[in-house]
Amino acid sequence: MNDNLTPTNEQKSGPRYWRSLEHKADSPELRAFVEKEFPSGVDLIDDPVSRRNFMKIMSASFALAGLGVSGCRRPEHRILPFSKMPENYVHGSPQFFATAMPSRGSAIPLVAKSYDGRPVKVEGNAEFPGSNGGTDQYAQASILSLYDPDRGLNFKLAEEGELKVIAKAKVLEKLDGLANGTTHVLMEQSSSPSRARLVDGLKAKGVNFYEYEPIDFSVHAEAADIAFGPGVKPYYKLDKAKAILSLDCDFLGTEESAFQHIRDFADGRRVKDDHKENPAESMNRLYSVEGLLTLTGTNADHRLRIPTGSVIRVAALALAEALDTIGLDGAEDGISKLREFAADKDLNTDFLKSHAVEGEAKADTAKWVRQCVADLIRLKDRGDKTLVVAGYRQPKEVHLAAMAMNELLGNVGSTLLLQKANPSGNGTIADLKLRFSDGDNLVVLGGDPAYNAPTDIEWAKLAGRAGRGIRHGYYIDQTAQGADAYIPAAHYLESWGDARTSDGTLVPVQPLIAPLFGGMTELEVLARIGGTESDPYKIVRKTFDGIAGSGDTRWEKFLHDGFLAGSASGVEGRGYDWDVARAAWDAGAKPA
Repeated sequence: MNDNLTPTNEQKSGPRYWRSLEHKADSPELRAFVEKEFPSGVDLIDDPVSRRNFMKIMSASFALAGLGVSGCRRPEHRILPFSKMPENYVHGSPQFFATAMPSRGSAIPLVAKSYDGRPVKVEGNAEFPGSNGGTDQYAQASILSLYDPDRGLNFKLAEEGELKVIAKAKVLEKLDGLANGTTHVLMEQSSSPSRARLVDGLKAKGVNFYEYEPIDFSVHAEAADIAFGPGVKPYYKLDKAKAILSLDCDFLGTEESAFQHIRDFADGRRVKDDHKENPAESMNRLYSVEGLLTLTGTNADHRLRIPTGSVIRVAALALAEALDTIGLDGAEDGISKLREFAADKDLNTDFLKSHAVEGEAKADTAKWVRQCVADLIRLKDRGDKTLVVAGYRQPKEVHLAAMAMNELLGNVGSTLLLQKANPSGNGTIADLKLRFSDGDNLVVLGGDPAYNAPTDIEWAKLAGRAGRGIRHGYYIDQTAQGADAYIPAAHYLESWGDARTSDGTLVPVQPLIAPLFGGMTELEVLARIGGTESDPYKIVRKTFDGIAGSGDTRWEKFLHDGFLAGSASGVEGRGYDWDVARAAWDAGAKPA
């Protein structure tokens, strides 16, 4: 019998594994590898002309090093230590700064996390009144755009039809002498009071200003202007609504101030302690009418899928049901018109029936709307508040119908607030086309009108007629490629600025890092055109002093907190203009 329990090579089968580093080091493969001066693939020992091959390999290595392919070595820099350590600074420990991300007509209050002077993460400012630290997907992704290698890195001038890098001073000379009546400035929407102050100063010098957004949310304010009188805009309080009817309104995804709506809606979804036995009485309900599957629709308790162009008929039927049940003097004729319009064959189209799930009942739109409105009225009679909202893709008639329902249900002043609004007074991109003459100067701040302007604007022809075409933007986009000069824009985490949130609260845009590539803010460009103070910090500080009063203590608290307490817009108490509703019942906008 064999006393040696170790199997022989003949007895071994299956895959073999090494049990320790010593075992691995003793393998034949490793010994063969160590015996050679070079790894496999560059075998010089067995090569009869090894000197020649050696020179080939080393020459290629030196050539790659000369081309800058130095991936195995870190660049050498001299590191200078702090002569005096900044207060409360510890290497490797994160620091947090309050700031805000400007959006179209609002801003998201944020707290940015920074490691050794480099922003790495943003979260909502939990100290901001009513926000509870909310953000949205755009704010979370914004940190990536700061380090985007495709952003505009240099100041450029057009030479022979191509933008070429040139000194910053040469580009900025193009801004001199533009403060006159032949200069037209096209901008994106903004809630910055500092920008508004600079624009007012330039308007006094004759400069013409216009605003353009490819996706325009101004329909909300325009409808409120008509329904409740000029100078107001709607502000929604979803956390106070026991039931919400969304008419193609993706308030959890793509609508303005989604960060606030997400938190408010989630708060209304929570089960309260006094309703644990019957959670349905505590949680809100969401009815969603939409053509596309949105984030709001996926969270709905009851969702009606209908062509987007037919949402106006659903709004008309819902308003007719509410008027018929609640009642309104002199509305009988209007109700009949609404029902007649809603009963059009497009309300229950073959599209809906053909897309019903097999085995389920066919969609009955009218029945769905009646049940939804009945639930809203039941909650009203019980003393609860509800809310009806319309999306930016819908025409004014749908918004007017939604606001009329809110008036009937008693929601105005509770879940629908009317806040004071100050229109910018700037023209539209259509006004720019009408007023622009050959040889006038054109300055484009943000956006990309060469890519997304309406076809009838004929942007390429308009820009080609400009005497001086100057582009201030974050990327070398189509608008920049057709300009005479390009000025790279600074990221909001590199910028001094200010803005107002959707409720009108003043917030600071505070930089965490100096502009990585020397970009300029919108405020700097406007100040340079006007020949005034161009330091963005001083511009913002002057605006703040004019709003809150001068004083370092107020300013430091403003930067520390990330908002100015008590600066929210006032709330107006107004009634719905039913003559406007009757005009809306005529349904001027017909579905396609």
